[in-house]
Amino acid sequence: MEAEYHCSSELGFDQSDISSDSFAIIQNLKSHGYEGLLVGGCVRDLILGLKPKDFDVVTDALPHQICNIFPRSRIIGRRFKIVHVRQRGRRYLEYIEVTTYRANPESSNSWVSKIISKSRKKRNRFDGENIYGTREEDVMRRDFTINSLYYDPIEEKVIDYLGGIQDIQQQCVRVIGNPHQRFLEDPARIIRALRFKAKLGFHFEHEMKEEIVQHTAWVDGLNSSRLYDEVLKLFNQGAAERSWDQIFSTPLGGMLFPHIASQSKANNDERHMRFIRQALRNTDSRVRDGLPVIDSFFIAVVFWYPYKKSLLRHIGKGLENYDAHDISVSECLVKRADLLMIPFRVRNIVDQIWWMQTMLERRDKRDIRSILSDRRFRAAYDFLLLRSTVGEIESSCVKWWTEIQEANPKKYAYMIDQLPKSKKSRSKQHQIKKRFHRKYARTNTTQPQGMV
Repeated sequence: MEAEYHCSSELGFDQSDISSDSFAIIQNLKSHGYEGLLVGGCVRDLILGLKPKDFDVVTDALPHQICNIFPRSRIIGRRFKIVHVRQRGRRYLEYIEVTTYRANPESSNSWVSKIISKSRKKRNRFDGENIYGTREEDVMRRDFTINSLYYDPIEEKVIDYLGGIQDIQQQCVRVIGNPHQRFLEDPARIIRALRFKAKLGFHFEHEMKEEIVQHTAWVDGLNSSRLYDEVLKLFNQGAAERSWDQIFSTPLGGMLFPHIASQSKANNDERHMRFIRQALRNTDSRVRDGLPVIDSFFIAVVFWYPYKKSLLRHIGKGLENYDAHDISVSECLVKRADLLMIPFRVRNIVDQIWWMQTMLERRDKRDIRSILSDRRFRAAYDFLLLRSTVGEIESSCVKWWTEIQEANPKKYAYMIDQLPKSKKSRSKQHQIKKRFHRKYARTNTTQPQGMV
């Protein structure tokens, strides 16, 4: 396989555009006689004039050899071994991912194929992902041509085996090899293809586009946690609204969010769709501004209206708010037959955001201080603000919560004192407060919150 070498300056970037950590790691690898290159999305983004989110390094050194060179490193993963390398003197847990060239298990050219075949009976199910080979073998394992480029920052050369630079220039997403076979090997590539199309604004190769539409159902075979991670990546890359449109242009949208697909067909709940789209736009704005987002907020938005319908139905049956809430959360996030499985850590935060909407709307003077000190208050407040943008909640309620966060102690006490007394009986009010304090510990934190 012949490679084409391109000067990075001709493509519009140089070594000054990459992180100093990744450059130092590559220098260190080469000083020990190994290869060291940047690979994948960071090279693609540099060519497009974008700022890469991270810089991944690839080498011919084996994982244990990488760890010998970099003492502050560790091997992670069983299915796919990666070395996390930390630089000396860094205060925070920042690391660069370093991987070894890999080959397909069936490759007869792999220099370890004979050793692997002899020990086949001893291998576990993860070993097939950790067969090491040459750079030429490694490039054929990658998903799309636009992600198959290597960059040597010392020589300042981009190495292109499969026409990735031409595809970037022509704005085409093209799978490496036969699309049918590659999507069958790993259906997650279908989701990643949609993500790149939405993020970059590229178009699909014709054959690849047909395969995606015909075989979206293969995604059903993915591990639930991996599927969740791949789907959430669609909505945290700065193109959340375009990603939403992309997945609903294929059967994937209906597979992941059937309640949304059914609403669209029936032209129901137009407010819900405006609610979701506003949240997606807010997410894109936060990503562009370099602000963090949490996936729990997105889940809370998408399932908010099914939750509300369930809540009203159970309250109509005579259940108290807190009991109706617990049942509705379970129905919307746990007892679902849909493809997308919501992790417990996410369900817990969504539960808090939804329950706090009741607390924020009620504005009971005895609860204000505990609400403001709750670590999920900011996410719940952002959610309340989002609801007000579609006319679901009175603006006066949002204005009150906005002002009290900025009030001085005198005004703070005055605003609480002016609130009307609760109409709830003491026993019921005590039950609600007890549930609130039991489920949601009061802590002060500035961790990432919502998408507004």
